[in-house]
Amino acid sequence: MTQKISEERAEALLEAIVARSPYRRGLQPHLVDITRIALANAQLRTALCAIAARSRVATTGVVTKRELGAEGATLHAFLEHVFFASPGFLSTVGEWPIKGAPDGL
Repeated sequence: MTQKISEERAEALLEAIVARSPYRRGLQPHLVDITRIALANAQLRTALCAIAARSRVATTGVVTKRELGAEGATLHAFLEHVFFASPGFLSTVGEWPIKGAPDGL
């Protein structure tokens, strides 16, 4: 069964989760893409739905560690991957732009 969560609710939830991340400065500019990717992925969407069901982020604007539960680890791993694969990070370690890659990479 496909889990359902609105794009707006998912973005608000991810914004609150990103705000807790040590990588928030590098992740915040990509929030729209992070939301789109998370909703397209069954594992991430399921984690978001579980967190949304117990979260009060709509009223508080924050998500607590308790509200994240076990699913928080899945989202944190995803966000960490996004950060370390981003052009912003890769450029700091001399790996961006990718030499010999087609334009756009």
